[in-house]
Amino acid sequence: KNNINSTIPPEIGMLSQLQELSLYNNNITGTIPTEVGNLSMLSLLNLYSNLITGPIPTEIGMLSNISKIVFSYNSLTGTIPSGMLSNLRVLYLDHNRLSKSMLHLNNATSSLQYLNISDNILTSFPFGKNGFKELETLDLTQNLIREDIFMVMDGLSSIKNLLLTNNLFYGSIPNTIRSLARMEKLHLNSNSLFGTIPDDILSLVRLRELKLSHNSQQTLCFHGTACDPYFGGGDMCCEDGFGKKVCTDELGFKMYSAFIFCLTPGLRGAIPAGFTNTPYLQVLELSNTFLIGNIPPEIGGLSRLEILDLRNNSLTGSIPSSLGTLIDAVVLVRGNEIRGQNKNDRIAPLSLCSNVPGFDLFEDETWCPPERNFLKEFYNDAKGQEW
Repeated sequence: KNNINSTIPPEIGMLSQLQELSLYNNNITGTIPTEVGNLSMLSLLNLYSNLITGPIPTEIGMLSNISKIVFSYNSLTGTIPSGMLSNLRVLYLDHNRLSKSMLHLNNATSSLQYLNISDNILTSFPFGKNGFKELETLDLTQNLIREDIFMVMDGLSSIKNLLLTNNLFYGSIPNTIRSLARMEKLHLNSNSLFGTIPDDILSLVRLRELKLSHNSQQTLCFHGTACDPYFGGGDMCCEDGFGKKVCTDELGFKMYSAFIFCLTPGLRGAIPAGFTNTPYLQVLELSNTFLIGNIPPEIGGLSRLEILDLRNNSLTGSIPSSLGTLIDAVVLVRGNEIRGQNKNDRIAPLSLCSNVPGFDLFEDETWCPPERNFLKEFYNDAKGQEW
């Protein structure tokens, strides 16, 4: 950082042998000069965290040798120039004001491995175009993208980190997710997904983070004429008077009369069994959906788990005592219909109340009676098994 408080001069284009240009963490204003396109030897262009405005100049597409661009934390607008950057490996565009379609993006970026366009105002992205075969990380967090999640899974055969938090993605998670065998981080939380969590998601043996929280919406009712044209395939979609389409599966659809259709989109069904197939899982977030059924006891066998968030669902049954092995994890279960080991009590397993300080009912004297812990300590101090 050099505390530069000026614009980038057009004379920058005269440095024909320049290979790296790093001007990050300054107070540079104005636009990116078109003359940057003359830097034919450039391999790195880093303008991170400045005050740069305006569109990305189309001339940047002429930088045939560039492999990394960092434009994060500016106020860039518009879109990415078409036909750009055949050798580009890493592209950071996060925290800008990019809004226009990126449909051309994958036409000349087959070498791209890392793409971060989070925290912009994009409404679409060119999924399913088979142009991102080398892409390992795609971060579109915090945009306004409204697309079917089914399309996302197509054409990302090398993906490891798929980060789509805080968008408007809808639809059911497809069974084809099993084909993304390299997946390590799957963040689909805070969207408009519906249907059940497919068992196939647990075939992703390298998975380390699975975030599906906050995929539930309030009930919205429509006049039947707003829905009929969009009905088909087991899903129901209705359109409001502003052109916004709301969709759900048959479990989230109720017809109260011949003219009133009500939709309650959200993830439903049981938590899939089979977590023994995901031994590297560190984060499992399934809160604030419409999940039902029991908590799978095999989750307690995930020795690397750091966060288990099951809050605010409709889970029933008792809390598995096996969760008591998650001694270093945060375990969150409030806001469900769970009970104690006996049908008529609300007492959590002793293993959780004594071994897991991150258990959200740890300090609740109803769920974790302090006298029970005292008896255990007395037993252990007295070497109970030897006594």
